[in-house]
Amino acid sequence: MFPDGMGQRPPSEMVRYAEVLVHLAASDGELVREEIAVIEALMGRAMIHPESRVTVRAGFEQPIPLEQSLADLDPGFVRFILRDAALVAAVDGAYDRKELKALRTIAKAAEMSTEQLSEVLDWVTEGWHWFSSFENIQAK
Repeated sequence: MFPDGMGQRPPSEMVRYAEVLVHLAASDGELVREEIAVIEALMGRAMIHPESRVTVRAGFEQPIPLEQSLADLDPGFVRFILRDAALVAAVDGAYDRKELKALRTIAKAAEMSTEQLSEVLDWVTEGWHWFSSFENIQAK
């Protein structure tokens, strides 16, 4: 369905994917509805079973340690987790210090350099600008 192969991952890995996103959203101690909305959308895209989503949502109150969720995952898969975690972190308009620390931890598990992490964050920023530019098209 999607070109990144996320739909081909086993359900257990997809739950861990969602756990990382929840950890990131909760890392700054301040959940905003935009973060929750993005996570819910990404869980739907990942086709995470509704019963598993209930378990994942519990992480908003008590996040699973990041290292535990990332343990033994394929670095290639973790790169996709990093991509989506960066989206979650950016949705409220700024990267918090704790979010950046978590993103660095994810990048390390993905075997990505600091420069590559910066490229991911720049890509997310460009994406938000691209997405918001639709208003300019509508206004014409």
